[in-house]
Amino acid sequence: MAAQLIRGKFAALFLGPAGVGIFNQLTLTWNLFQLAGQLGSFNGIVQHGADALADDDQPQLLRLVSTSTLLLGGVSCMLALAGAIVAAPVSDVVLHDGGRHAALVRLLMLAVPFAVTAQTYRALLSAARAVPQLVRNQIISDVGSAIVFGVLVVPFGLGGAILGFMTAHLILFVAGLLSARRVLRQALMPRWTYFRWSIVRSNIGFSASGLVMIALSNLSVLFVSRILIGRLGLEANGIFSNAWRIASVYLGAITATTISYVLPTLSQARDSESLNRDLNEILRFYLVALPPVMVGIMATGEILIWLILSSTFAAVAPLLLFFVPAELFRVLGETMAVPLLARRRMLAFTLVYLVQAAIFVGSAVILIPAMGVAGAAMAYAISTVSGAVIGGATAFATTGARIELGTWLIGSSSVGLVAAAGTVCAWSPLGLGRLLANLLLVTIWFSVNSRNEEFMDLVRGGLRLVAANRF
Repeated sequence: MAAQLIRGKFAALFLGPAGVGIFNQLTLTWNLFQLAGQLGSFNGIVQHGADALADDDQPQLLRLVSTSTLLLGGVSCMLALAGAIVAAPVSDVVLHDGGRHAALVRLLMLAVPFAVTAQTYRALLSAARAVPQLVRNQIISDVGSAIVFGVLVVPFGLGGAILGFMTAHLILFVAGLLSARRVLRQALMPRWTYFRWSIVRSNIGFSASGLVMIALSNLSVLFVSRILIGRLGLEANGIFSNAWRIASVYLGAITATTISYVLPTLSQARDSESLNRDLNEILRFYLVALPPVMVGIMATGEILIWLILSSTFAAVAPLLLFFVPAELFRVLGETMAVPLLARRRMLAFTLVYLVQAAIFVGSAVILIPAMGVAGAAMAYAISTVSGAVIGGATAFATTGARIELGTWLIGSSSVGLVAAAGTVCAWSPLGLGRLLANLLLVTIWFSVNSRNEEFMDLVRGGLRLVAANRF
């Protein structure tokens, strides 16, 4: 989160709203190439790797490593080459610039093979539930890239920002390789003799679902951003993308490595009872950890925008009242949908994301002409709430997953807290009154839940961890 703040601040100061909008469009486009290079295989590698590790099947693990690395490495190199060849039309499609930023598109393509292979190692570490290594690698990557970003963005502008972005994936590649070798006790050198088409075929369901899901999420944001650029200009897209980034990327730092733990954990659940127990524990963790942070972001939005970005981005603060609550539903929805993956209900899992993306784009098409950037933010909120409801209902209907009463009670109070805080912030200007009102809401939320044993167990556990790391 600190590294994201540094990058965001430098980008705001030296690129401005229009430059930030261009940077975000280019990195979103790069994400499509990188995710296509992965062939949507991340969840499949996690699933098959967790099975091999649970059975202590080292030959199967070697076959998985070799097959995944060789196949994805080759595909990502071909995609990077193709991206470099069509850089000019790609630049024009996403930026409406006549191909003026083609050189930056070509530069970005160099990082695709490294990023794809880094994600393969991350999937293997996730299969082993090696959360400390995942956290450590992310910290090293973020800090290293933030330094490069800060040093190069001043003299080179967008080019320096792109190099800083690429550095993160190069560092993550090296750190992931070293960590996976230590955790899995394997050399991890791919060999053609271990390549198996049977592994490719067994991963087709995961790959198809992953490609559709990730492509939809990125294409929907790109499409909405393109509408904003066409109607309101690059600066409007810079405002939108920064609000989205503050909510999804910064808060995502809290949940990113936890999600890597969720799939292998639920996949190893042998019956409905253990699946429900693990799922409810994860949901309660999010419902306790995220709402106070979200209230703090909304209550101090104007101050945060000034600190993180600059006064030029003041219009971002009101958008956080849409994006921050939406992120709570996004996290809950994604978590409730994981049982579909764990029980290999691939079609249902994919359809949930297809419907959510369609709701986002459809709502944006309707709301942007009437409300501008706020319409895009509202469309995102509508889609995440809808996705959480649809994903949860689908998972409960097809996998036997259930939400326990204690989780319902915590969830109701947490959603109420975030909604009430958003309302207070929308109707009251920044000042002592707003801060005290939000503090009162958090106090009431804590008091209401203090009689809930699951809630207090999480609070006491968190305090013990803080004390252990502090002293």
